[in-house]
Amino acid sequence: MHVMREETVMKNPSARLYIVFILFLSVWVTGCPKTPEMPDRSEISTGYDLQDVPVDTSLGGLFFLDAQKGWASGNKGVILHTEDGGKNWVVQETGTKMLIVSTFFINEKLGWAVGDKGLIAHTSDGGKTWGPQHSGEKKDLTHVYFVNEKQGWVTGVKGILLSTEDGGLVWTRSKGDSRMTMNFIHFTDEDHGWIVAQKGKLLYTENRGINWSLRETGTTIDLHQIGFVSPEIGWIVGSAGLVLKTVDGGKTWFRQKSGVNSLLTGLSFVDENTGWVVGAGGMVLRTRDGGKTWEQQTTGTLQFLTAVHFNDEKRGWITGTKKTLLFTETGGEAPPAVNGSANAALVSDSEKKSD
Repeated sequence: MHVMREETVMKNPSARLYIVFILFLSVWVTGCPKTPEMPDRSEISTGYDLQDVPVDTSLGGLFFLDAQKGWASGNKGVILHTEDGGKNWVVQETGTKMLIVSTFFINEKLGWAVGDKGLIAHTSDGGKTWGPQHSGEKKDLTHVYFVNEKQGWVTGVKGILLSTEDGGLVWTRSKGDSRMTMNFIHFTDEDHGWIVAQKGKLLYTENRGINWSLRETGTTIDLHQIGFVSPEIGWIVGSAGLVLKTVDGGKTWFRQKSGVNSLLTGLSFVDENTGWVVGAGGMVLRTRDGGKTWEQQTTGTLQFLTAVHFNDEKRGWITGTKKTLLFTETGGEAPPAVNGSANAALVSDSEKKSD
């Protein structure tokens, strides 16, 4: 969902470190150290293949409707689409050159995309054509989520929280804290939803977004993504290697020890046990025991990884900066002969359950 802006050099970066794709800038833009060079991929044992994409820009948004149909988005108005499980990706024309950070499809025809300067785009033909919807905002938007064809939400900087009851013909802004950047929104059903934000803020609704209340997370670290595999069990990832888990529907959250200090931006769980998180420096962590232990996987890249999606325990995709699009059919496992201590690190959360 997040992506570095390649073409802009910040004049005052400290003023805009409140969302992940801006934080990327403070690390990666001109004048800062370049990404360290990796050895040739043919010399690295990895379970991830670097897919060929028809664009030369960073990718941040990633959404799969099913095992075959998916979309990736990024800088310069880019939206890529696959209909064959990622074997081939084609460019969908969006009519904009602005950064697109998030896409969401409710079915194979109806979809939305959001990004810079209040951009909301809509398609009714699977992305063959995209048209603008009026958000009423000039500030950057961060994520979009729909629970059905009519009802959806968009988050953004400066406390932006938009909702629609008619598929985006009209977007209405809710009152919120203008100092808070909301990074990601997720609903477990049409009534119950979550928003993660900066400084450890977590918002919750149980009445379709009519009212939102703060939930305690036990941290002031920025939160970047949230996901649930059931109404009771879910995870949050954030800055400084933060991984939080709930087993009671979000009433309480405890910290799991990731073993890293990297900024983590994306997560994908396929069941209560198996999941992946991704982040800075080519970081990919996998768990097979619900987060009690995390295994660092070799990706063959040091690019900033921005989003991850797995369809099952084997097949998954990861987006990143500099047109990075990784694919695995092995759950990220490298060939068995070399998939040992050189390529993996195990850490346990048994000693630390909270900040």
